[in-house]
Amino acid sequence: MNGNTWLQFHASRNSAQLVHRIRAEFREMPCLRLTCGQAQRLFGMRPDVCERVFAALVEEGTLTCGPDARYGLAPEVAWRGHMPASAEERRTAKAS
Repeated sequence: MNGNTWLQFHASRNSAQLVHRIRAEFREMPCLRLTCGQAQRLFGMRPDVCERVFAALVEEGTLTCGPDARYGLAPEVAWRGHMPASAEERRTAKAS
């Protein structure tokens, strides 16, 4: 594995772990509502990473963003008790 490929693999794996951790926190506390700034501090993310991760979680239907710019677990996800998993997370879970 050359250096560039290794860096991409490492970044991808870290991203998947971060997304998994964020999903787990919202699953554990369904009433949790965070601004991007709060999420950055809680999860140790840079602002650009936070925006990308939360946008992806909104797009997949895990989180919603309210008019107060706070992110929370989507009501249908909380009600179903189901957290959609990304393809990367499913591969990571199988490999473990």
